[in-house]
Amino acid sequence: MFEVYKKNVIAEHNLITYAAYVTFFPTVMSGPIERPTGLLRQLREEELQRAGFTELKSGLLLVLYGGFVKYVVADRLAVFTDTVFNSYMAYGSTELWLSAIGYTLQIYCDFFAYSVMAFGLAKMMGFNIIENFNAPYLAVSIRDFWRRWHISLSTWFRDYVYIPLGGNRCSKLRKNFNLMVTFLVSGVWHGASWTYIVWGFLHGIYQVIGDLTAPFRKNLYKKYSFKTDRFGFRLGQRLFTFILVAVAWIFFRSATVTDAFLYIGRMVTNFNIWNLFNKSIYNLGLDAVQMSILAIALCVVFVLDCIKYRTGRGIDELVLKQNWGFQGIIYIVLFLAIFVFGMYGPAYNAQDFIYFQF
Repeated sequence: MFEVYKKNVIAEHNLITYAAYVTFFPTVMSGPIERPTGLLRQLREEELQRAGFTELKSGLLLVLYGGFVKYVVADRLAVFTDTVFNSYMAYGSTELWLSAIGYTLQIYCDFFAYSVMAFGLAKMMGFNIIENFNAPYLAVSIRDFWRRWHISLSTWFRDYVYIPLGGNRCSKLRKNFNLMVTFLVSGVWHGASWTYIVWGFLHGIYQVIGDLTAPFRKNLYKKYSFKTDRFGFRLGQRLFTFILVAVAWIFFRSATVTDAFLYIGRMVTNFNIWNLFNKSIYNLGLDAVQMSILAIALCVVFVLDCIKYRTGRGIDELVLKQNWGFQGIIYIVLFLAIFVFGMYGPAYNAQDFIYFQF
C-alpha cells in the first residue's frame, strides 16, 4: 500500500498475482524481504520469464552452496556455541571469546545459507530476488556493516522508519535520534525481549558514536599522517568492527540481559591463553576431527566472501564461467560435503534456521 501511495508501483488488482506475491515460498518465512517493485512486477503475466538451463544450473549451485554453509558450517558451529553459552559460568575467558566469535560466525552462516538457498530456488523458477548479504564481516565500520548485513531488512527500515522520521535531512541531534529509534525498532522487530532491544540499542550507539567522532578521527589521521587506504589500516578497521558486532551478538544470543553482562564480565577475567593449545577446546562439543572440518569449511566461506567483496561475483558466477568438467566437480564436491560432513543423523538434533524464530 505504501509503495502504491508513493507511486513506486501500480496497484495490483489481480488476486491470484497478488496472492502469489505474498505467498512466494522462498521469501515468505524469514526473507529476503522482497518488495512489490521487484517481485510483483516479475509476477505480472506480461513480465513472466521462464528459467533457462543456465538459470537452473546457477540456482542449483546456490542451493547446494547454501546447504553446505548451513549443514557443514553453521550447524557445526551451533554445537560448539550451544555448549558454552548454555553453561557459560563453567568456562573461562578463552572459551567465552571463542564461543562469542563462533556465534557471530554461526548466525551469519545460518542466515546467509537460507538467503542463498532462497535466491537459488527463485532463480530456478525464473525470478530474481534481492541478495541479502554482501560479505558483512569484511565491513570497515558499523555503517558499512549494515549496508552488507540483511540488506533487504536494512533498506526496509531505512525507507519506512529512518527516512520518514527525517533521515539525515535535519540537525545532527535529530539525525542521531532518528538512528536510535530505527535501531530500537529493529531490536523490537526481532522479538519482545530486552536482549533484542539492547542489541538494537548497541548498534544505534555504535553509529551515533561513529558519527560524532568522525571529525576528530579525520583530524587525528591527518595530524599523524595515517594512510587510511593501506591494508593494515583497513584490517584494523575490520577487526574492530567485527569485535563490536560480536559483543552485540552476545545480547542477541543470551537468554537474559543479566546473562549477557555476566558473560561479557567473564570474558575479561580468568584469561588463560594456553587453553588454545592444551586441547581443552576439543571438550566443547567438537573433537579434533570435527574442528578440522569446521576450520576448512570456514576457510572456503571466507575465501568466497573475499572474492565477493573484491569483485562482486558470487559462487555461481565464478563456477559457471569455468569448463563443464570443473563445474561438474564443484557440484559433486558440494553434494558429497553436505551428505558426508553435514551435521545430522539419528544422534543429532537438527538445528532450525535461526531466523525462523523472528
